[in-house]
Amino acid sequence: MSTVRSRVDSYLLAATLILVGFSLVMVYSTTGTIGEEKFGDPFFYLKRQGVAALLGIFGLFICSKLKPELLSKYSWLGLPLALLCLILTFIPSLHDGAGGAVRWVSLGGFRFQPGELAKLLVVLFMAGYFARRADKVENFSSGVLVPFLYAGLIGAVFLLQPDFGSAAVVCLIVLILCVAAGVPIRFIAACGFVAVLLAGLAIALSPYRMMRVVSFLAPWQDPEGSGYQLIQSLIALGSGHVSGVGLGESQQKLMFLPAAHTDFIFSVIGEELGFFGCMFVLGMFFVLLWRGLTIAKSLEHNTFSFVLAVGLTMLIVVPAFLNMGVATGVLPTKGMVLPLVAYGGTNLVMSLSCIGLLLSLSRR
Repeated sequence: MSTVRSRVDSYLLAATLILVGFSLVMVYSTTGTIGEEKFGDPFFYLKRQGVAALLGIFGLFICSKLKPELLSKYSWLGLPLALLCLILTFIPSLHDGAGGAVRWVSLGGFRFQPGELAKLLVVLFMAGYFARRADKVENFSSGVLVPFLYAGLIGAVFLLQPDFGSAAVVCLIVLILCVAAGVPIRFIAACGFVAVLLAGLAIALSPYRMMRVVSFLAPWQDPEGSGYQLIQSLIALGSGHVSGVGLGESQQKLMFLPAAHTDFIFSVIGEELGFFGCMFVLGMFFVLLWRGLTIAKSLEHNTFSFVLAVGLTMLIVVPAFLNMGVATGVLPTKGMVLPLVAYGGTNLVMSLSCIGLLLSLSRR
């Protein structure tokens, strides 16, 4: 009797580990000076990122062993668990605010962002939703209205934190999942139009968000205020030219570029490693996109696995492309880290867990 040996996607795994290794290098490069000044330890941030990387790789291994059948069975729990995760940030004894937002929770000495887990749970829930209603996706109510109401509910809670970026990412990914599930484009276009109007309204009603849009359109009108981040990011990218100023030699990270190790690490990469460094990072994310969609295509016969694979891939590449768009001035400034690369323990652990689930699906 012949046997078939299951194999994970080696390209996906290799690209992921390369980005994690690259992350450790760049996190140290961007935080060595800050760590020395704030904590007397240039390796402070690197150690924390290293621990997160180890936890994330462990999560990747565990998730790569999970069977899609098990995930499908309990996918209905995704939405209530996602809401529970987000509600934790509003409990006074648990939430840990920063920068005027309440996106973090401190529990048992650990500080993490429940919203990162909530995004994964929403994707899992939506995969189960479309699998259970595979024969009703051409119906407006089941195919697009209900999914967008779910996305709107999660997005509304994100906005209360406030976290406009995560709300937009969730709605955009749900829109992509509707396309993947086979919902008629005319329905998606209609709901997408409404979503854009609501997003515009959310921006218009928030002076802070409106200021970011104005600074995006004309950053030099207020170079020391609302346009400061974008200008410093563009200076960093422009300083790198083709090959960069050299690893560790960035000047913008020295208190000029805010959040150099998180939101704008791509700018530092451009300064230190130049155009080649930026293309390397962009290329790695295109590999993740290619392999994720290849895995999804091989699972077209199974609605749950197909939609889940698409959703997991989008959870990685959509924030990545949005982050790079912000750093290069293509999109308005918004606090959003570069997955698998920027400093951020929760994001790194959850991103690696998403890759683990994709590897599990690739065995099929």
